[in-house]
Parts: sequence; C-alpha cells; structure tokens
Amino acid sequence: MEKYQKMFFERMKKTLNQWELKDFVEEGHIYRFLHTVKGTAASIGLVDISKEAEQKIEQVNEIESRPWGIDEWQPFLQFIFAKDTINEEVQREEEKIGKITENEKLILLVDEDITTVNALKANLEKEGYMVLAALSANKALKLFYDQKPDCILLGIGLQGENGFELLDTLFEKSQAYLIPIILLSSEDTKETRLRGYKRGAADYLVKPFEFDELLVRVENRIKSKEMASNAVLIDELTGAFNRKFFKMELSRYLYELTRKKSALTLVVIDLDNFKKVNDKHGHIVGDIVLSGFAQCILKNKRSSDYLIRYGGEEFILLLPHTKKEEAKTFVERLLKEFSAISFLSEQGESFSVTFSAGVVEVDNPSTEIEEYVKQADTALYDAKNNGRNQVCIYDQNHGVPVAKKNAIHIAVIDDSAVVHELVKDRLSKLSFGKTDIDLQSFRDGETFFTSHWHKQPGKFLILLDGIMPGMDGLEVLRKLRHEYQEDKYIVLMLTGRKSEEDIVRALELGADDYLTKPFSVAELEARVKRLVKRMM
Repeated sequence: MEKYQKMFFERMKKTLNQWELKDFVEEGHIYRFLHTVKGTAASIGLVDISKEAEQKIEQVNEIESRPWGIDEWQPFLQFIFAKDTINEEVQREEEKIGKITENEKLILLVDEDITTVNALKANLEKEGYMVLAALSANKALKLFYDQKPDCILLGIGLQGENGFELLDTLFEKSQAYLIPIILLSSEDTKETRLRGYKRGAADYLVKPFEFDELLVRVENRIKSKEMASNAVLIDELTGAFNRKFFKMELSRYLYELTRKKSALTLVVIDLDNFKKVNDKHGHIVGDIVLSGFAQCILKNKRSSDYLIRYGGEEFILLLPHTKKEEAKTFVERLLKEFSAISFLSEQGESFSVTFSAGVVEVDNPSTEIEEYVKQADTALYDAKNNGRNQVCIYDQNHGVPVAKKNAIHIAVIDDSAVVHELVKDRLSKLSFGKTDIDLQSFRDGETFFTSHWHKQPGKFLILLDGIMPGMDGLEVLRKLRHEYQEDKYIVLMLTGRKSEEDIVRALELGADDYLTKPFSVAELEARVKRLVKRMM
C-alpha cells in the first residue's frame, strides 16, 4: 500500500497547489475533495485521515457555491498533511475479510426497510455471503430471474404490494430450483406463520431477531437445498436432464471410448436473443419458450440421445453413434421445426424464436469434458457471429477463441486517480480461467458515455462512484438504465453518501449492488470476483 499512499499525498498536494493560484474555491468543490479523501484514504490504510475527512464533510454543503479564500480552506484541510505518514493498517483489514472469497452463496434480500437491509447485508457479507438487495417486488423478481439466488430472505409488508402475493410468485418460480424462502415479519401470530408456511415459506423469523439465529437458519436451508439438488437429475421447468447428469453421462461415454471406438457428438445450443424475449414479453412467457424448445427436441430426438439444460437458455445435446456431419444435419432439422413454432405473448402477440448451435465430435477419451464443451462453444460463437439461426461445426484450425465470446469488460468510473491505479493494479491480477477481463477507467460519466468502449459486444461490470464533478454518479446510473440495454450492464455503486435515502435512490434507479465507502481493496476485489463469476 505504500505506493498508493505516496501517490495519494502527491495528488492531494497537487490539487491544493492549484487552488493556491485561485482567488477562491467554491464550497461544493471542497465537499467533493473531502469525499475523495474520505473514500480513498480508508482504502489504502490511512484510516485516521478518512475519519477526520468524514467529520469535515459534515461542515460543508455539496451544492453550496459560497467562495472560500485561502485563509479559510487551507487551515480547514491541513489535517491531511499533519498525518503524512505511510502505514499498513489496511493489511489487518484485508485479513479480517479474507473469508469473503471462500463462500460464493448468493442471498436475495427483499425488504422495504433500508435500515434492516443495510444491517443484514453488512452482517451476512461479513460471514462470506454475497447479498443482493431489493426494496420492491419488481426489483426482487428481476434479480431472482437474472441471478437465481441460493436463498431468499423476504420481508412481509412491502409498500404498495402484498408480501404474500410476492411470496406466491417467488415460491412458484423457486420450486424448480429448490430455492428456500425465509420470511421476516414483525407479526408474531400463529395465523400469519401458518399462512406463510402454507404458501411455501421454508422458515419464518419474527422481527426483531438475533442475527446468529438467522445465520444458522440460512446455513441450514442452503445445505438442505444443496443435498436435494444433488439428488435430482431432471430440470423441472423443461424436463431435460441437468448438469449433474451431463457430467455423469459424458464421463461414462469417455470411458466407453477407451474400450471401443464409438462415435459421439456433443452439441451446444443457445436460444437467439432470449434476453429480448424476457425483456419484451416477461419471464413467464420466457419460461414457456424454454419449455417449448425442450419439448420440441425431446419429441424429435432418438431414445438414445440426451438433452441437458446446461444453464439459462443454453442446452447440450448428446448424440451417441453420430458423426459431426450427421449431427449438423439433424440439428438443422430441429432448428427448422422449432423456428416454425408460434408463441403468444400475454397481450396476444405472436412471435417465433430461433437458436444457434455449435457441434464437436468427441473422439479422444484423454481430453477433459470441459474442453469439448469449450470447443462446441467456439463453434456456437461462430454461428452467433455469422448471423445466428444456424449450426456450425468446430474447426480447430479456424475457430474463434472462446475467451472472445466470454469477455467481461470492467469499467471504473471515479474521479480519484489513486482509486484508478489501486483498482487497476488489484483487478488486473484476477484470473477467471480462459475468460478475458478488459479493464478501463474513466474520470467522470461524460468521458464514459462519449467513449466507444462501452458499446462493444459483451457484458459489462461498472464500478461507479456516487459523487463526481459534472455528471453525478446517480445521473450516470439513470442514463445507463434509461438509454442502454439493461441486461448488458451490472452496476456496483461505490457510495460515500451516508444518507440511507441515497442508497434507496441508487437501488430504485437500477444499481445491482452497492459498497459503502470507506471499504478495503480486498472487500472490493471479493465483490468483483463474485459478480464476474455470476456473469460468466
């Protein structure tokens, strides 16, 4: 951290030296300067400076334009250099939260009370869980469909909505994934508890409750979910086999290859523009499309063929005793039949869906299962890149690397140069197998939007500072959600705002998660790791 602490003091001195050349400095600029000091200093081990900056922030106004002369602002900010010492306090903080990276279970927390949300989110994350928060039913359902959590904590009594109606919807959808729902309610009546259990709740806790009791219940419910999931081989929504079956069956085929030469072809299939189906027609209709696709394949395949739901809208078809050319012809026939199916939206609008597919022949028992999937995925990328609605055979000489298809783009939008360097150095060392990480930093929202970088294909994780000169972080978030494809961008707000109203506003505007300054670099790294893995 010594490098970044030195850089921090150099940047602060440079800013104040520039101010000395001015007749005055507006109070709003002093506020933003202190905000940068508070957030950056704590992240690089200068905890005392961060705490004093936080106290000074209370004495200035973000939107005030009152001029401060040098005789006023210089002594006001002198505390920064009174503690111009290099230290490594941050190391203890990183050790404290090291276990964050060990547990990647995701909890969806739904409650209208932001105080409850903040407290539970902070405590659960200290225990190694990733927590996504929703303050409304609509946001809860979106996060559920997009992220498929391991457990849901549902507060009863959402404003303007019936908590039990949301429970009904979540239970109906979570059954297929065996996701447990724990109700959190201030009502301690037998009638309410029974009502919750009858409608699908796995557990019920009365507010206020002890956190350690909640933690034990969450741990137990997730363990039960994992045990049940391991015993199931069929995907309930589609009727296809699941990933566990796929690994078992393909391992068996690879073993068979060592005893006798028998052709086997693996096909990776992905529904074209499926996100647009969900966005335009809703997730319920999207589920109907998934089920319709599976039924089409199951109806037309041979009894010896296996259909596996590999994840979301991606499926794998195992075709024993089939060469890759034969498989391509067969899958093209399936594509023609499926694309002829007419689906109906809830408004009665008729539409059809196509798919793209990548084909690879399994011919070497010493090759890992994952490698065959990657090869088929490469051929799938070719099909997508060539206009979708087609089937491509893997060509080891001309295939496009899978990493290009799966590239994750990370943007840091923050006005602190120290934060840029710190985050860039730390995140550039992260490894996610063969997935490329493309990291860029921007000093403000205007620079981000005028850049063509964010318009390239792929998925984006945006680390967005809440307070910046020019376009405020909330303004950047609003523009991103209103004018750009929502499912393309995951937004992690880095907020130094103490007001719970600001956090509520960020969540309402579409932030996927938030991290409150000051935070340690290890904590940010752990959060980024989890979000990227969920995006892959």
